Amino acid sequence: MIKSVSLLVRRSGLTHDEFMRHWVDIHAPMSADIPGLRGYVLSDIIAEQDRADIPPLGGPPEIDGIAETWLDSVEARLALVDTPQNRRWWADGAEFIGGIRTFLTEERVIIPVPTAPRPPIKAISFLARRETDSQEAFLHHWQEVHAPMAHEVPGLRGFVLSRILQQQFRSDVDAFALPELDGIAESWIDSVEARAAMIASPAARRWYADGAASIGRIRTLLTREIVVIPPPG
Repeated sequence: MIKSVSLLVRRSGLTHDEFMRHWVDIHAPMSADIPGLRGYVLSDIIAEQDRADIPPLGGPPEIDGIAETWLDSVEARLALVDTPQNRRWWADGAEFIGGIRTFLTEERVIIPVPTAPRPPIKAISFLARRETDSQEAFLHHWQEVHAPMAHEVPGLRGFVLSRILQQQFRSDVDAFALPELDGIAESWIDSVEARAAMIASPAARRWYADGAASIGRIRTLLTREIVVIPPPG
């Protein structure tokens, strides 16, 4: 199973509300016709959360949304690209998306996300390793040392790491500038208030301190999920 993660910036001339209406009301329902699509989740941005202990990643000043899709394999993703349904879907995307960066990833579930009900608030962090570390060293620490610490953090309802396999580009939508990424981390919580309480806990402070020792740059977006096609369990 692979997951595609796309950061989206609205087209010039659209407000964020106009972007969201097209995305949710017109574009998202078209996904029901896409062959082989195993999951589709939209994330509307609530806020950005900076960290004083890790430098910011950078990128465009405003991200309007994050789209995640699940397919069985890289080959399955390639097979659907030229289907009539997908061509119509992508053409509609170019009507409201002005900039995009897409990463093909492999998930590693640390804390499974409940499905009934699914926690509505999700923090998505885009990570780059420290310049002094190799990618292999970063991924080892991230997956084998940092990730298990999540089990001790109170109020954390789900935690998933995504290792980046490759980037994918579109000829009809510009790719905005973004530094090279080494991973994407997603954490689910019940509310914004629950996240604030979680961050203040001693276990979370230890967890965050460990992250600061291995993460070179970070950008964290607090989002509200809109599940169009429930992702694989």
